[in-house]
This record gives sequence, C-alpha cells and structure tokens, in this order.
Amino acid sequence: MVGRHWITGLLMACILCTAGMAEELILEGKVRDANTHREIPNVNIYIAELNIGTTTSPIGRFRLRVVNPDPQMIVTFQHVAYDTLNLTIEEVLSRKYIDMQERVVLAPVVQVEPLEDQLEVEKDISSTVSVIGAQVFDLSGYIDAGELLRTDYSIQVDEELSGKKTVSIRGGTPDEVVVLYNGVKLNNALDNVFDISLIDLTDVQRFEIIKGSNTTLYGSEAFSGVINVVPRAQQDYNIRLQHRFGTFDSRSWGVSLYKNLGRFHGSYSIKKGGWKRQFADEPEGRRRLENDSEHHTASLVYNFSETPTGKPLSSLGIMYLRSAMDYQNERDTENLSNLNQMISMRFTGDMGSFLRNVSISGAYQWLDEQQFLRFFAVSADSGFFGRDVSERSWHFNADKSWRFRYVEFLAGYQFKDSHLSFADNRSSFVTKSSFLERSTLQRRSQGVVGILKLRLPSRSRFVQGVNFDLSVRYDRVIDKPVEVAPEVQGTATEKRPRKTFSGNSWKEGMIKFSTHVSGTDGKNAFTAFFNVGTNVKFPTLLQEISNREVLLTESTRPNLQPERNRNIEVGFEFIRETRHMPVVYGWEISANFFRNTYDNKFRPYFLPGTPIAVYDNVADASISGFEGKASLYLFRKKMTMELGASRYFFSDPATFPFKYDRKLTLNVFLDHGGYSLRLHAFREGEQIAKIRSNDPGGFSEQRIPAYTNLNVYFGKTFEFHRFNLILNLSARNLLDDDFALEGLTLRDRRYYVTLAVQY
Repeated sequence: MVGRHWITGLLMACILCTAGMAEELILEGKVRDANTHREIPNVNIYIAELNIGTTTSPIGRFRLRVVNPDPQMIVTFQHVAYDTLNLTIEEVLSRKYIDMQERVVLAPVVQVEPLEDQLEVEKDISSTVSVIGAQVFDLSGYIDAGELLRTDYSIQVDEELSGKKTVSIRGGTPDEVVVLYNGVKLNNALDNVFDISLIDLTDVQRFEIIKGSNTTLYGSEAFSGVINVVPRAQQDYNIRLQHRFGTFDSRSWGVSLYKNLGRFHGSYSIKKGGWKRQFADEPEGRRRLENDSEHHTASLVYNFSETPTGKPLSSLGIMYLRSAMDYQNERDTENLSNLNQMISMRFTGDMGSFLRNVSISGAYQWLDEQQFLRFFAVSADSGFFGRDVSERSWHFNADKSWRFRYVEFLAGYQFKDSHLSFADNRSSFVTKSSFLERSTLQRRSQGVVGILKLRLPSRSRFVQGVNFDLSVRYDRVIDKPVEVAPEVQGTATEKRPRKTFSGNSWKEGMIKFSTHVSGTDGKNAFTAFFNVGTNVKFPTLLQEISNREVLLTESTRPNLQPERNRNIEVGFEFIRETRHMPVVYGWEISANFFRNTYDNKFRPYFLPGTPIAVYDNVADASISGFEGKASLYLFRKKMTMELGASRYFFSDPATFPFKYDRKLTLNVFLDHGGYSLRLHAFREGEQIAKIRSNDPGGFSEQRIPAYTNLNVYFGKTFEFHRFNLILNLSARNLLDDDFALEGLTLRDRRYYVTLAVQY
C-alpha cells in the first residue's frame, strides 16, 4: 500500500510539473455504479474553485480540462440518483474508475434534468409510471425483454407456440398495449401487437411503462398501457457477438455493430434462432412444434446540436426493423409464416429559435403473413383453412409543447393510412367443397390531442407542488372495402354466398383528468394521485376479418363495434431512506386501486396449437383491482427485496381470457463487484378462456389452474483490456409442473446459457 501511494505521488508530481509548464491538466475516466459496475451517464462533474465542469457521456466517460491545477483541489461528482462524491485531483488521477453509491431517495437539489433525460411518457398526463433502468437488467441473465417484464406484479407476458412474446397489463389483451421505441410506435396496423422478445436488452437504457387506461397522447390503441423502450444514445463497444442455447433444442446467435463518427451514430444487429418442441403425447422426435426466426435492426442518428459530451439536444434518427418467423405444427398439419418490416424517421428538439420542443415522426410498415390451420364445421366434417394476409401502412405523428411558468400545453396530430389485402381459402374433407374469398380493405384514421398541465408551487419545504392535468382527444376512423372479389366453388347445397366486409365510419372523443401531489426532503419522498376518464378503442383490421365464425363453413362476418371504457384510479407511493441503520438502507411502499367499465368489450377465442385468435363483442364487462409493492434496500443497496401483489375482480373471467385474477411476486436482487443475481418467485391465479375444440360449435371453456414457481438469473462481465466477456445463465420454472394443455406442457423446467464477447 505504501509503495502504491509513493508511485501515485511520483506520477502526480510529474504530471503537475508538466502542467506547470503547460498550465493545464486533463482529467478523464469513467464513472460507474459502486455495486453493479455499470456506467452512469449524465453525472455533473465540477471544480467549484475554478468554476469549471462537465458531465459524463451516455457511456459514463468524462474529460475535463483544468488550468492551473492544484493537487488538493476538490472535484465534485453529482447525480440526482447517487450520493455526491468529493475527491481531490490527486485521487481522481489515481483511480481507473470513479464508483458512486446509489441513493434510495432522489436528491432534491442538482441541476434541472436536461431535455433528453426526461421521460418520453411524461409528455402525457400524470399517471402510474414505472421505470426499469438498465441497472436492473443489464448483464443480469434475462433472455429478452419479455423475461424482464414478467417479473412485474401487474404485467403478464404470454409466450405463444411460435415463440412470440406479448405483453398484457392489468387484465388487458396484448393489442391494448402500445410499444414504442424511443417514441416511435412498433405495433403493426394488422393486429396492433408487437413481439416484445425482439427487443435486445443490451441496447436499452430504460423501459418507461404507463399502467392502465391513462393515456391520450399515444392513441386509442393504448387501452391498458404503454411501454416506451429508450435506447442507449451511445454504446461502449464496436462489435458484439452472442450465442445462446438451452431447452427445447433452442439455439440463437447474434451480431451487433456500433460506430460513432462525429455527430453520426450508427448501429446494426442481426439475430437468428429457433427451437423444436415436443408434444407430451407424441413419440419422441415425431410430430413436433418447430420455430425459426430472424431479426434485423439498423439505425442511424445525426445530432444537429449536442452537449460537449455528445448528448443530443436536437436530433434526427432513421430506423429499420425486419422480423421473419416460420412456425410449424406437425401434429395438426398447421403452420404460420410471418414477415414484418418497418422503416421510420423521427426528429426531436428545436427547429431554430422560433419552433422549440418539437417532435415529428413518420413510418412505413409492411407485413406479409400466411396462415394454414384446421377447421371443424360439424362432427362429421372438417378441413383446412388458409389465409394470406398483406398489410401496408403509413404513419405520421407531430406534437409541439409550450412551457410557461406554471402551465404546460401540448398539441398533437396523428395520421395513419392502412391497406389490408387477404384471401381466405377453405377446403372440406367430406363434402369436397371449397370456398375462396379475396378482399382489400382500407383504414384511414386521424387524431388530434391536447394536454394542459397546471403546476402550482407549494410554500411547504416538504411538498413540492400540486399538479392538475386535463387531456382531450378526438379520433376519426374510416374503413372501406377497396376491392371485393368473392368466389365460391362446390356442390349446389354449399354455394351459399358469404357476407363480405362492409365499410365503417367512426367519430369518437375521450377526456381524462388527473391530479397528483408530491414532495421530498432528501430522506423521505411521497406521491399521491387521482385519475378519471374515458377511452375508446377501435377494432383492428385483423379483428374485423377474424370473428369466431371464421372457422365454420356457414359463417357470416358481422362487423365489430368500438369498445368504450370508463376508468378511475387512485394511489400513493412513499419512500424513506434509513442510513443510520447498520443493515437497512431504506424502504419503499406503494399501492393503488382502479376500476374499468367496458361497453362492447372485445373477447378473443384462442386456437391451441396455433398462434391465432378470433373475436366477438361482449355487451358489458368490468374489471377492478388492487395493486401494491413493498421494497426493502439492504447493505447500501447491494441487496434489494421486493414483494408485489395484484388482485383483480372480473365480471366474467372468460371475457378476459387467460388472465389470472391474482399474482404474487418476490424479487431478490443481489449486486456486488459486477456480479448480478436475480431470484424471481411468483404465484399466478387461475386462468379461464374459450379455446377451439373438435365438437360442433367449435369452442369450449378451459381452465388453467393456479401455480407457484421460481426463476433464477445470473450475469457477470469479465474485462480483458478492450474486450468484455459476458456470461448469462437463466433457469425458469425450477419447481417443475407437468400441467399440459392440448398435449403441450406449459410450466416445465427450462435452462438457457448465453455467451457474448464485445470489443
């Protein structure tokens, strides 16, 4: 230790001698979390004595030019989520990394957040927002974003047989959750669903989640929530190679590239994988489920203006996504092939001094899908049903905000034009008949939104202020058939014309009101809120052509009507920091109650063995629920214990298919020296749904019993010069459960290993 200080002192003397002649010194390095060893962006670094400073880049690096330095001058490192750290110039020079201790309660001081650090979803009215930062999931062993979100007590992640993972919030369906990537909507226009497993966690800065029907800005499709994925502005690698293998003979590999050229930031990634899954009642290796997938993501961002550390102030980004999936059910001779692509462009920031706080985005999506499945008309007849779907859509969004002393106002406009072409081909085994129908449908929708926020200051030292938010939205949706060419072939008794799609024209409005109060004194913090409002959801194009009679030979095609919702929610959150205690570093508790009442509720019917659903309307439905979470922070946040609970009350469980009525979660997070261990124990309640059967009528009610299980995730990064070696392990359903639905085990043990190297 003495020798180390002697060497440091000698090095400092040499540097200062050189600095004495040049009269300047360069301080540079990387700031990271003391427990997770993850880089911390946006740390304010300054020397008060010289009135100079800088901030860390998106990858935690800093560089500060010091003129006329003194080795005992104090360098301050300050961040709203971390303890302020004061080091001498000599100490900064002697450290490879600057480690900062995370706080429980955010610091009440520090500079106002820069625009790029504010939550995208905070542009909407105040509501229940959860933020999952990279420090929670980075290098922690989660396979994908679906595995991460599954640990939340109010989120349900469903994994289809095709490998697709969809997210539901508070008993809703996946098509009621809007998924954004840095503010750009990813849901396709066909069914308003996005596969959350396509999100690569290595490129994500944080997840911003709105829970419940509390949004107007993100459209009527956000009926039960919004998930905004915020990517990292910069990466700390140029190339990353990854390989994963595990249960179901699964395998996948991926390559990620990143390059920074001045104000240009470019990235590209590709992932390919697949698996083979066995039916429980079939011979090994025969009549299996097989899946193959391929995903591409490319982006290019140019910052028109940025801070000295590279953080964007005004930027233009272009992104391309391509996802291809092929699924086969050998037992039932059914398959599905899907190709989904999107190219988008988004500008955020200021357009000169006259037009500030502007966001403009446009996107073009195209999807091609082929479905081939069995149908059952009567007990003596069955056959195959084939569908070819092609969807093309244009999206345009623009919003502008104005900020005054106590008032904020946002105005937005959204436009979408979609074309759906489909061909249904039905062939019967017994009657030897066939039906072919082709149609092209067009949907054009426009929406305008206004959000008014009133921020009233408080004279209290603890209460920061009382906020009142009011938002209104008006939508117009027009559906019309562009081309209809039905063809019917078969025997005379079966030449029965089918009712084709007729046009729709809907005009609907919604209004929401929110109020919340918050405060902090640095050791305690609280938030309380109350929300009430209405919402309207329009049927997707897929729902329009997929009613429950689509698998019957004598079906008609009634149009679904818009679904309406009236909602109310109240809740609170309290956080306390207890640094005086030797073990307990702090604790947090939150709870809320909500109720949603529906008119014309969309009800899906599921087809086991095939990732396809059909729909109808239920006249009246409702759901209410309680949600709560308690967190305990131990050993200076090296260990966190989190207990979550949700309890839902359905008017009719079958109207909310495959949604549990209760969920308990216990999460334990351990972070030390760059090692990460996550334990996720949970219990999910009974699930009820109507699924396809071979009986006349086609559908029957099925129950999936409640169950308890345990998942474990582990991650560690090893540094070798400029190389990082990453090891991730995950084990799911360690308490093995042999429950099977239609011959498929749903809760069996699963193990995965991920190896990666980045440079």
